[in-house]
Formats: sequence, C-alpha cells, structure tokens
Amino acid sequence: MVLTDTFDSTEKENSFEDVLFDENNERLKMQQAKDIFAIIGNPPYSMGQTSGNQDVQNPDYPRLTQAIEQTYGRYSKSNLKRSLHDTYIQSFRWASDRIGERGVIGFVSNASFIDSQSTDGLRKCWNEEFNHIYIFNLRGDQRTQGEQSRREAGKIFDSGSRTPIAITILVKDGSDQHEIHYHDIGDYLSREEKLKIIDDTKSIKGIDWCKITPDKNHDWINQRDQGYQEYPDMEGDFFYTRLVGVSTNRDAWVYGFNKNKVKENTIHMVQNYNKEVERLNHIDDKDKRLAERRVDDTYIKWTRGLNNKFAQGKVLTVQEQNLQLSMYRPFVEKWLFYDPEVIEMPGRYKDMMGDDNQVIYITGKSAKRDFSAIVTNKVPNLDMMEKGQGFLHHVIEKDSLFDEKSSNITDDIQKTLSLSANDVFAYVYAVLHSPEYKERYRNDLKKDFPRIPILKNKEEYVRIGHELIDLHLNYEEVEPCSLVELKYSSSDPSYNVKKMRFPRRSEKETIIFNSDITIKNIPDQAYEYIINGRSAIEWIMDQYELIEDKKTGLIDDPNEYSNDNKYVFNLLLKVINMSIQTVDLVNSLPSLEIEDK
Repeated sequence: MVLTDTFDSTEKENSFEDVLFDENNERLKMQQAKDIFAIIGNPPYSMGQTSGNQDVQNPDYPRLTQAIEQTYGRYSKSNLKRSLHDTYIQSFRWASDRIGERGVIGFVSNASFIDSQSTDGLRKCWNEEFNHIYIFNLRGDQRTQGEQSRREAGKIFDSGSRTPIAITILVKDGSDQHEIHYHDIGDYLSREEKLKIIDDTKSIKGIDWCKITPDKNHDWINQRDQGYQEYPDMEGDFFYTRLVGVSTNRDAWVYGFNKNKVKENTIHMVQNYNKEVERLNHIDDKDKRLAERRVDDTYIKWTRGLNNKFAQGKVLTVQEQNLQLSMYRPFVEKWLFYDPEVIEMPGRYKDMMGDDNQVIYITGKSAKRDFSAIVTNKVPNLDMMEKGQGFLHHVIEKDSLFDEKSSNITDDIQKTLSLSANDVFAYVYAVLHSPEYKERYRNDLKKDFPRIPILKNKEEYVRIGHELIDLHLNYEEVEPCSLVELKYSSSDPSYNVKKMRFPRRSEKETIIFNSDITIKNIPDQAYEYIINGRSAIEWIMDQYELIEDKKTGLIDDPNEYSNDNKYVFNLLLKVINMSIQTVDLVNSLPSLEIEDK
C-alpha cells in the first residue's frame, strides 16, 4: 500500500516530503518502477470549484494535462473542452498511460463520455489505443427533465450522484483487433432493479453486447445523419454572427422581478465590494489581499472576474441606465442590471443588439434536453435555453461617430432562397419548429449547431414562420384562454402567487394557482408546446414563484413585477392560449421536401 496523490505520483518522484513519509516514498518509487497490468477504481467526477466563494485551489498536474491535450483534446472538434479535465477523464488518461502496451482498466465512472460532444476525441483515442472496449451503461442521468429523466430512472449511487454511470472495461492485448462492445441497461429501471441486474450478470460473459462501429464523427450511439451535413449551416451560411447569452454568475443579486429591488441589491453588493477594497488596499501582496477578503454569499458573490478586479484594487461603479428587461427563461421576463462591472460574462448583446431587434435563441451543442428554439426581442440569459446560443436578425456596428445597423443574415443565403432578410429569418424559425425536422435530425441537433435544408415549399414556411414570430414576441398581448374553467373559493379572491402546482403530477388539466383560484379543464394540446425541455405553461409555473435565495437570503417576488395584481394570473391564461395556437401552427407546417441540388 502506498499513500499518494495518484496523479501526482507520476508527476514527480516523491508525492510527500521525505522527512515525513520516507518509507512511504520508498514504496512509491518501487511501484513506479513496476509494470502495472490492471487498474481498478471508482474515480471522482469533478471539474473543480464551482464558486468564487469556495476557497479551493484545483490541483495542477502539468504532465497529465499535456497528455490529455495531446490526445483527447487534439482530436476533439468541440470548442468547449473544459470537461476533458474532469477528474474521471484525468483518471482514464492516467490509467491508459500507466498500463503501457498491455493491461486492463476497469472503472465505474460518470457515463457522459459515451455521447458527449466534448469527448469525441476521447472516443477516437480509445478506439485506437485499446483492442477491446466494454461499456455497460447504467443510465441514471437526473440532470435531464420530464420523460427523459423518468427513462433514466434510478441513480446507482442513490443521492450521491445525479450523473449517468457506466462500468467501463478497457483492454490492451497487443492484437490488431479494435472492437467496441456496448450494452444499455434499459429504461425506467429503479436503482434496486439495476443493482440486481449487475449482481445477476456477474461478468462481461453474461451480457448480450451490441457491437459498435464509430462513424466519422467518432460517435458511438445516436449517430448523425450524413446527408444532414450537406445542408447550409445556420452559423456562417445563414447568419454571420452567433452570440452566447448573458451569464452573470450572481443571478440573485442582479436579476429580479422588481426593478427597484434589483437596483438596490446590485448597488448594495457593489458598496460591500468597495468597502472590502478600501479595507484591504493597504496589503500589497495580491494573494494575501484575496485571502483576507470577506467570503460570504450574503455579502458578496465572488467570481473569478470579481477576484481579478479585487486583486488589482479596482473600485466598481455601476450605471443605473444599464437596468433593462431580459428574457430570463422562456416567456419569463426579469429586470437585469446589465453592467459589465457586475456581470461575469456579459456577452456581446450589449454592443450588438440595440433596440427593435430580434434573436432566435436555441439549445446548444451537447444539450441534454431535446432541441428547441424561441424568438425574443430582449437580451437572453444563457440558461433561457440549455447551453443557449443566439442568432440576431441584425447587428449594431459601433464606431466613433454613430451606431450602424446591418443585417446578420448573409447575402448569399438571401440570393440562394430568393428571399428578403426578414423572410429568411422567418423561414429559419419555421424550419426549427418543424416536428419532422426535429425528429429526423434529432441526433445532429444535439451534437452540432443546426443546418437548414433548402425546401421546395419554402413560401409556406416563411408564412407560418412570421405567424410564429408574431405570436411568440407578443405573447403578453394574446387573449387569455377561454376554454378553461375558473374556480374561485372567495368572492374577493387574491391574485397573489406563491407557488403554482398540479393536484398531482399526472393531473395537468388542473392548476392550483393559489388558495383562492383553481384553473380546470386545460386542454392537453396546450402541453404539447415544449420549449427547453418542458411546456411553456410549466415554465410559467416554475418561474413565477416567491423565492428566497438560499445562499444570499434575497427574495424575488413575481407579484412585484407589475402594478396589475392580476398580471401573473392573466399571463398564465395567455400562455395557455399561445401554446395551443403554437401547436396548431406547428402542425400545419408542410412536410420537408428537400430541394434537389
């Protein structure tokens, strides 16, 4: 037995100080000199600290980092490779190198590598490095939602993990064979049922393996449609520029339903920060100054960007004119203090969106939720859609004299389609809503930005696209649904909302708005409009809730958004009607008739 930091053990000769662990280090040196043929483990899954308020330094392993970058990273087409430095990925790379030319690795680990876009290089390398790969997918991904979450079902480590889990056996035997064997444990199985299957299976001989042939994208499952790759790309061919949504990393401080409270909260945090700068500015050493700062979520939400400013002794100043409405979640508007001083990743909307603009906002690469798109005329939050990405109708180009508006839709695609920029925008929006398009190219849409086919019946798509855009931009102007039945328990009911709910999860035809009001006979069709993993109705129910943030203690009250005390109630009824109209329009889209080249 050797007491050691496993990764560090191959970075240098001694993992600990000789004076304290001399005998231990002698055993480590002996182990380092030995050939290792089997490595078994349950590596942790973590990409390091999640908050600037966590005083945790991520360990640095230069050799291991370089090994990952030269293999998994080198062959990955993903732009976001941070997950390749997750501890369990590091464990696979370390073990692969440690066993050398022959050996076996057996890990129980996070299963995200099976189908993640960022691990395409890992899958390529494994297929080339190992002769036999066995992947037993135990599922259990509870970061998904709705029906997909129910299919994933039981978490192998119970409350200990929300990630999918897999048993992986990697074999190097020196042969010329390279085989991938895959088995999915199945849908809707409880934790106990999964554990029994594992117990009954006993070994790889007890499993009916599916043999996988990777495609050219190094996908193992959910492989993509090769014909789809020939369509024009939404990014580049249709739109010049793609933007990422706003990521504040301190939503509780700078977002909220009440404009004045957002202003008060933000200014209060800035004042607290400036007090800390003044209190510690006499300390010249930046690291020591950071170590002495007050780390308390109720006082300041620290992030990497704010830490950097603090280390430099920078005083913050925010401008009240930067308060503006933002689309926080689908059909959920909140006030945002959109000031770069307090927004960790403000994105480029502040400079490029301007007034009277529209953006098609979509789920991004590797999203776990099924693909969807929404149009808005307000700056979108990054998480309005999972891994959200935005495509503006036009962009503002700033120079020293004035701002100039230009189309974000390429001249080439306007010529190809013989459509105006406005019609191209509507055409794209309609195609992205086509049920046939989303089903046929489901795997592609999860792993890459959309490609848009040129359709023979494009005029009908343009017409319906315009109707969908008008409906989704002006959802607050839609008439409240008249098909529902309203039940009041009082002649003078309250319209304040604390938490809307269904009587039971399966009884969605009824919503209990509050103790005074119940909405009944909601048509099933209204729930068919799914956006970012749940129905538009359920987004309203989920977000318009009186919440006290657990970390900061700040309260966000949806009843304070509008002077109209019936605003939230009427909004729910309007979104029910909007959802029904959306489903009707989407179902009226013609089939995909791809134009011949």
